[in-house]
Amino acid sequence: MPHTPETSSSILEQLSEIQDEAKKNKVQLTPEVEAYIREHLEAVQQKLANREEVTEDDMQFMQDVRLWVSLPDNLRQMFPTIEGMSKEISYETIKRHISPKQWLDLLHVASAVGKEKKWIDETFRFPGDGIIVTVDKYFNLAYCSSLISLPNKLRVIGDLDIGYSTSLTTLPHDLEVDGNLYISDELDEKIINAVFRLKDEGKIKGEIEYHENQ
Repeated sequence: MPHTPETSSSILEQLSEIQDEAKKNKVQLTPEVEAYIREHLEAVQQKLANREEVTEDDMQFMQDVRLWVSLPDNLRQMFPTIEGMSKEISYETIKRHISPKQWLDLLHVASAVGKEKKWIDETFRFPGDGIIVTVDKYFNLAYCSSLISLPNKLRVIGDLDIGYSTSLTTLPHDLEVDGNLYISDELDEKIINAVFRLKDEGKIKGEIEYHENQ
């Protein structure tokens, strides 16, 4: 891996940013996570003290901690330790040729619809290059009150329904929907704007349809 210019001050700044992000997301760093950070931080600081170069591999722990802190609560409960998260991510992402963030987003979607992990391979296929394609022609995520996000490079081969999924805060900029996209007025304004932007960009091939008021 290429070397990265790291110093004690820059590492501590990154750690401070992670701690700030944890506070912002109201995440309590567990004793296991704090021990993980301390162990890896001490190893990097020792290399610096010995005037050894710090590599990307050495700093991977920072990326793992940042990823863990950014997880929705339901996923963080699945991974009480960062080592456990990293081990699963490595296996699952290599097998499907997707990114760690995409795998975690898929786990989040499965949890939001009340499904087990096996549902992921029943619902999506992974042709390569990080692309995720739905299997069914109607991908129903309506009324998923805990759904926050969808994975990047997601292509829905039919209709997508996100109506009344009021916790959605973002849509992938590269989301593609071959059919119609169903929404509702209750969605966040940012989601509504993103939907029409995707339509203008030609990424929604069908129509934007509104659920009728309940």
